[in-house]
Amino acid sequence: MRRFLITTVPVALMVGMLSTGGMASADVGDVDVDGDLSSALDLPSGVSLDTSSTAGGMLGVATRAFNDFPRAGAGSYAVMSTGRATDLFNLDLPGRQPSANFGGSPDKASLSLTVPSGARTESGETARCLLVDVSMGTEERVHYATENVPGDNLSVLLNGSSREYAMHVGPRWFAQETAAMAPVRYSVNAIKYWHGIDQEFERQPDDASSPLLPEITPFDQFTSVDTLEVPLTANGDAIDDVITMSVQDVNNNSLDTVMLMDRVRLTPHCSNEQGAETGLFASRNFEIAGHRGVNNTLTIDLIPETDVIERYDSADNGWFPAGGVDLRFRWYRSMGSCTTSEMRQWEPIHDADRQSFTPKIAEKGKCILALVTGLKDGYRSETFPSPGATEWRATLPIQDGVFTSVEAPSVSNEDGGDAVRVNDVLAANHGVFTPRPDSYKYEWLADGSAISGESGRTYKVTPSQAGKRIRVRVTASRLNFVNLPALSGETNPVDLLNLESTPVPTISGSGRALDELSVVPGAWQPDPVALSYQWFVDGAVIAGATSSTYRTTAAQVGKAISVHVTGRKAGYVPVTRQSAPISITDRAFITAPTPQIQGTGLAGDSLTVVPGTWDPTVTPKYEWFADNVAISGAGGSSYRPTEAQQGQQIHVVATGSLPGYTTTSRQSLPITVSLRELVGPKPEIIGDPYVGTQVRVDAGTWNPSHATLKFRWLEDGTPIKGATDRYFMLTQAQAGKHVTVEVTATLTNYEKVIVESFPIVPQIRVFMTQAPRISGTPKVGSALTAQPRDWLPTPVSTRYEWFLGNQSLGTGSYLMVPPSAAGKRLRLVMTGTRQHYATATATATSGVVARAALTSSTPTIGGTARPGKVLRINRGFWGPSPVTYRYQWYLGKKAIPRATKSSYKVPKKYRNKKIRVRVTGSKLGFTTVSRYSTYVKIAKK
Repeated sequence: MRRFLITTVPVALMVGMLSTGGMASADVGDVDVDGDLSSALDLPSGVSLDTSSTAGGMLGVATRAFNDFPRAGAGSYAVMSTGRATDLFNLDLPGRQPSANFGGSPDKASLSLTVPSGARTESGETARCLLVDVSMGTEERVHYATENVPGDNLSVLLNGSSREYAMHVGPRWFAQETAAMAPVRYSVNAIKYWHGIDQEFERQPDDASSPLLPEITPFDQFTSVDTLEVPLTANGDAIDDVITMSVQDVNNNSLDTVMLMDRVRLTPHCSNEQGAETGLFASRNFEIAGHRGVNNTLTIDLIPETDVIERYDSADNGWFPAGGVDLRFRWYRSMGSCTTSEMRQWEPIHDADRQSFTPKIAEKGKCILALVTGLKDGYRSETFPSPGATEWRATLPIQDGVFTSVEAPSVSNEDGGDAVRVNDVLAANHGVFTPRPDSYKYEWLADGSAISGESGRTYKVTPSQAGKRIRVRVTASRLNFVNLPALSGETNPVDLLNLESTPVPTISGSGRALDELSVVPGAWQPDPVALSYQWFVDGAVIAGATSSTYRTTAAQVGKAISVHVTGRKAGYVPVTRQSAPISITDRAFITAPTPQIQGTGLAGDSLTVVPGTWDPTVTPKYEWFADNVAISGAGGSSYRPTEAQQGQQIHVVATGSLPGYTTTSRQSLPITVSLRELVGPKPEIIGDPYVGTQVRVDAGTWNPSHATLKFRWLEDGTPIKGATDRYFMLTQAQAGKHVTVEVTATLTNYEKVIVESFPIVPQIRVFMTQAPRISGTPKVGSALTAQPRDWLPTPVSTRYEWFLGNQSLGTGSYLMVPPSAAGKRLRLVMTGTRQHYATATATATSGVVARAALTSSTPTIGGTARPGKVLRINRGFWGPSPVTYRYQWYLGKKAIPRATKSSYKVPKKYRNKKIRVRVTGSKLGFTTVSRYSTYVKIAKK
């Protein structure tokens, strides 16, 4: 450990500091909102407490050690919060976010201390100053807003004046000519010294594993412990002094802030008064211990000649007078010279007010300076080294950080054993480095030589490493750190090989009790491999079952039998393979009949089960079901259904069981629970069946007569929404439909009956219609037009649809005649609609559709007109396409048999003859056309 020496000259001024001192291991206590606050604050004799202005629950007493509280010699301390005081140590809050709101505006808690006139200190002197130790905790963001932005704050006021005594000293505890003191209000946005919970580089000065602030609170940030001073009047005029202390949320009332308070005491002087005692000084030069690297912790060693680093709160911390001096710390980074004692040349480091400090990247290349201030009640504070010295000595510039290897890397075998064999997979455990690396690199070695290409966290041992010892080199890396390689220990020499083929065995056999099972081990390689066997039942060894066969027992019914096959071969690792288990089954009943149910099925009547004869004989157990749901408590041979089960299907399940036999269940056919019937007539609809007419239902007389009747009207079998009265108004929607009424009769203990009336068909007015006209020529490819004729009354809307037979050709007043209509008549259907009128249609029929003319050309014959040559047809243009063609070749006027293709090979017998061809074109909807070519004469040879 490198130490950086700083000389010391004591000077009078005051500073503050905090640490937890391993609080995570202290006794754990909750915050008691009913605790004795006066005792927790250690109030001096005569000083009284008033909490009446604060809502219940915002004040409490804590005993759990945290953040230097309780203070030395005290057993408890006070907690004051803008939310619930008990939330200080409540890690079960949603999102771990203290955000209680007691409805105040602003969200504020306060208490008052009254110091009587003439109050005395413990030593009997006139009290002229009140001191209290405090710390501020918050959920708000720190280092976020500028100092002048209002934020959550602590406040200490005297006698109602506006002068604020809750002031944080800021970056220094003394003033120089070119660097004034810069105290700020105890506000979240003003204070620059905060400490988070369980921060990686904030640890106890004497224990690097203990967090500065352990994770026992949901609050995010805390200040170091501070001592606030309030000067008392002490004027002898019998006027009491009232000191008001408060904590307040600003801007939002949802994120809480807390104030820890302890050790209220009275002294003859405040530290900044002329009459304050002097004589504090550091009796020894302290040193800065630690490596001067980024993220390497530096610690102020208060007494360098000892083997340990003394804590700031040790009884002997190197300051005089011994045992009574509190120490405060401030750390700075250089802005120029590393030896200047001008404070303006040193930049304060935010949050660095502890005995230990970890440089960050902002400090790289800069020197680090630490100042220590001693505090004692009634004394002036003193700072070391002296602010008046001509030269300060700081650390050398901060360089890249270095790791400390706390635990060396190691190599583990994934199979968990110490032996290492060929094909084993080894894993590198990177060990423990401080601080935590960002990444690791791995290099595997065999007998000290690097194994080519092996740089992963795992390594599969190859045959070439047999007999060698394996180790791994782990190199830790982190941004702004010097890489640190570390070697693991060596493994045992790599030995033995694995068998090439070790198949999973299978079991052959029925799996029934008392039957023999055989193992099929498969082919183990390299051959030969000696095999041994061990049989298991439910995972337990079966004594003596070590052959390749095994006969099961009756006691093993329902259990799983498996076998382990172990292969052994000299020079190879023995291997054991386990088969899949086979479940042992028992025998079935010879006869297990289906039970029957006797009874009427009427609610209230008893049902009885007839089980039939089981072989072997057994007395079944019964369970009754309604609609496949077990009926609670129904386990006898009879059951009486209830009215509530009307319509449900009742069945019974008979279950037989005997040792050695499969428990078997049989289910009866169901019987439906029914009720008695209501009797009534078919209802009748009374009234004229016209749209706009109100009709009613005559339900007739029912037996019993006190049955409850309900009505529902329907159109074409579909219920009409809201139509549930005896009367119903027929609307346009019911015109032409079948309107009925449904009467539902109900009565306790009777089956509900629904009866529907005969239908009525409401009538609506009808049109006087005339058939439409069809204008245009009914010819393929021509356009036809629909023209309406007079209807009475005129339809509101008209629709036209064209038909060829029953085939719809489309809708609209125009139609282009398709080829498929040739030789047929077209039909035009006109449909008219009007409110309150029945939709009507009228039909017109066209004349017979004429075929269209097909365009054709006179064909010509191409090719050489000689015997043995092929003649081909040139058709010319025919249209519109597509056109279907047929061909016939002629010798003179006589058709040549089978000459019906578009080409023709002339035979020798037709020398000196004339030949022509006929082309016939046809197309759907068009007139078929035939055209002849001119004759060609066939040459003689």
